[in-house]
Amino acid sequence: MRHVTMSLLLIILAHRDSSGQTPGGLTERLGPVAKAQAAAHERFLKELEGKTTDEAQRPAVDRFEAEVARNTGKILEMVRASPTDPGVVESLKFVIKTARVGPGDESYRAMEILLRDHVRDPGMGDLCGRIFHFTLAPVAESLLRAVLEKHPNQIDRGLACRSLANYLDYRAETIRRIRQGLSTVDDYVHEPFKESAERLVKGSDPAALARESEALLDRCIAEFPDVKDWFTPNRAIGAIAEGELFAIRNLSVGKVAPEIAGKDHEGKSFALGDYRGRVVVLTFSASWCGPCVGMYPQERELAKKLEGKPFAMVSVNADEDVATLTKSIASGEITWRCWWDGGMDGPITTRWGISAIPEVFVLDRAGVIRFRNVRGVDLEKAVASLMDEKPAGAIRPD
Repeated sequence: MRHVTMSLLLIILAHRDSSGQTPGGLTERLGPVAKAQAAAHERFLKELEGKTTDEAQRPAVDRFEAEVARNTGKILEMVRASPTDPGVVESLKFVIKTARVGPGDESYRAMEILLRDHVRDPGMGDLCGRIFHFTLAPVAESLLRAVLEKHPNQIDRGLACRSLANYLDYRAETIRRIRQGLSTVDDYVHEPFKESAERLVKGSDPAALARESEALLDRCIAEFPDVKDWFTPNRAIGAIAEGELFAIRNLSVGKVAPEIAGKDHEGKSFALGDYRGRVVVLTFSASWCGPCVGMYPQERELAKKLEGKPFAMVSVNADEDVATLTKSIASGEITWRCWWDGGMDGPITTRWGISAIPEVFVLDRAGVIRFRNVRGVDLEKAVASLMDEKPAGAIRPD
């Protein structure tokens, strides 16, 4: 990849401590390597303190990437030496979570081993959820499809089904962005995999990928409704898939936003329809979400600047404890009205198919979704463009 900032983001997201498993064989030997990697990550974060430019961060990034390659390389060697050990899947999951998309090929080698020898092993469904970001890697797609079709356990097949649905949708969006010039192949893969990724972008049909993604979500509902999600284990993938299909079919730009009805932090009921006739910024957020909280100052400023005008800022709050939302409002951190939804498995969040936050919708005075996931200056421009506009026609929800 061209940018240190992309590598930096993936490095920080990658860190997980895989120790604490049942001792024995590969799992026992994984522990010290995982601890060494955790220590390397802590050193890396300290080295980044006060360094805000790519040039200043580069030495720390290079050192850390070398440690990632060394530690994940050790695990790959251990797996080769003990290919039938019951700890293979967990060990290779550590490689994938740690090495991510590169710059090395450790994750790709791990997926190749899994695809060749371990598709039917316990734990593969959980692992499928960790490879969605290999959006332009054919081996990742092949692994997801193989687990879905060949694994003997329904839970693993269900998790693979949902992961493949999300993977294909993400690939479709990635290819659209590349073809529109909004991003490049270099933003997603490193040099050794660039040529194959470019062929994939050239030969793929985003619309067909999106259709297959929807079909897989329907399959989640029909075949695996009660399987618990790996990321949010208190949510069943059937309900999640229903929400994601609802979002695909009803939350695209140009459609009237579906109604939201719920209660605020004081237990008082209100609805999205109450704001018809105003330009509305609707967000999904929570206090535990750093990027959400990072948007609060701009949202406060926007609400204050447009006070008394036909504008409203409202949020669906995913904090699990209503007291957290109450505190945020009492302190002035949040100055607009919120529906308290009780977590990422709340009824509003689930129905709207929200799986990651912050999520932003900008509605015109007719309640039509005109912009989605705009932030910063783009959010301000979106609101400004609608304030002087009369209500426009819309496509009604299905």
